[in-house]
Amino acid sequence: MKSNKAFSSLEFIVTLFFLSLILIALGIFLRVSDITISKRTQDKSDKEKIDTVLNSIFEEIKKDHTPNVDSKMDPVWKFNDSNIDGFDISIKSLSGVINLNYIPKEILVNTILISAFDVPESVDKIKSMIEENGMINSYEEISDLISEDKFNENFTLYGYSNFNVADEVPLSFIGNNLTNSYFGDELVNKRKSLRNNKQYIQSQTEFNMLCGIHFDDINPYININPTLNVNFMNEELLKSFLTYPQFKLSNALQKANTIISLRESKEITQEELISILGIQKNYDLYYYIGSKTWFWQITISGKNTSCNVILARDPEEGTLGEPKFYLIEKRWI
Repeated sequence: MKSNKAFSSLEFIVTLFFLSLILIALGIFLRVSDITISKRTQDKSDKEKIDTVLNSIFEEIKKDHTPNVDSKMDPVWKFNDSNIDGFDISIKSLSGVINLNYIPKEILVNTILISAFDVPESVDKIKSMIEENGMINSYEEISDLISEDKFNENFTLYGYSNFNVADEVPLSFIGNNLTNSYFGDELVNKRKSLRNNKQYIQSQTEFNMLCGIHFDDINPYININPTLNVNFMNEELLKSFLTYPQFKLSNALQKANTIISLRESKEITQEELISILGIQKNYDLYYYIGSKTWFWQITISGKNTSCNVILARDPEEGTLGEPKFYLIEKRWI
């Protein structure tokens, strides 16, 4: 399949990423320039126009002058909710919502997230599915348990797994499959041992040493970066998350309101967030919420042709310290 020259400025990942985790684990890499999910003939001119718009959006993302923090203050957001050449454009930070695979059940049932499901028992059913299969790979698998609108408003299935806080089952599943061994189980046991001593893996050096020879196998799918971006979490989710009792965050609601007010006028950096929350690296919350977006969803809709793109940021920077991005999915609709 020919690669699209419009994306030559982007590094191109050769896998369907988390939607095909098993293929990744088996080392079966697919070179994908687009995934067609409609049988009708697409208008070539429309596709070329969409590709041109996408390339402009990608370039704006790459040109961000504050790469250590992502927010709606970034230049790329001028494209959101705009119309170019008859195409409506939507941009979403998937780091502003919760990864349903990795979030522990206790947080789902003890925060506002529980209201997203058709009935509270849906959470048990979803977690049972994850117990059985390792991960949920598509919304269609759970469409009878949560509406599509509620899912998109609160959740995603794209994201990296944080070693310190990810739910045990998917952490084990990913580690085992990526290494073709029981290393995922070892990771879970190592974390249990650390937790018994009230310890966390706080630096990349520590994580590299913990993983040993398997680091290259699991990187970047399992890492220690905060998975959520505080600049994009909706207000109710942010308040509910910070007030979750087990986080034991003092003056949580007041701090949530401070963040909500502050981000109206500026980007909140990781350092500012830590200062506002008053937490250190020995708090679970530290590993949940940060200031970077790791996954983007870009949708361009026209009268006859539409396209949905998922863009991922590599946790490792380029040789000159620049951020690296991968086009991991492109669907023509």
